[in-house]
Amino acid sequence: MSDNYLYLDAAFVKAEIAKLIEANPELAEDDTLRFDMIEGETGAVQIIERALAEQQGAEMMVGAVKAREIDLAARRGRYERKSEAMRSLIKSIMRAANLDRLTLTEATLSLTKARQTVGIEDLEALPQGYFRTTRQADKAAIKSALEQGEEIPGAFLVTGDTGLTIRTK
Repeated sequence: MSDNYLYLDAAFVKAEIAKLIEANPELAEDDTLRFDMIEGETGAVQIIERALAEQQGAEMMVGAVKAREIDLAARRGRYERKSEAMRSLIKSIMRAANLDRLTLTEATLSLTKARQTVGIEDLEALPQGYFRTTRQADKAAIKSALEQGEEIPGAFLVTGDTGLTIRTK
């Protein structure tokens, strides 16, 4: 069954639960009775089981895709190294033959003059204006200070969404 039907079924079940709780206010007081009534009168448990199966399938695919990405990254790395090795080989042959330019059927190859670049041996020794700094918030320190009652301009505590723990072992 598709996710669209699951979302529709979940919306229907949530509406049924709301009606059940509205019709039986005593359910707010008793967790066991509320669960038993919801289980008996709605398809909530079945919807949750279907959603759990979909979630577990998605997690399995995440793992498979990650593994494939690792394999593909290794393959890409091998081809990048091979490409660079072939460029070096071509340059070395052209230098040995004293050829600055070579016209072939599929490409024209040219050796270019070496360009100057900048080498840095000690980043700390560079004077102001010759390096970049990245400003990043230390969220752990900010959270600790805010929890102790300090006011920090530009920062505040945010309550996240309710979590869900799923144990399958």
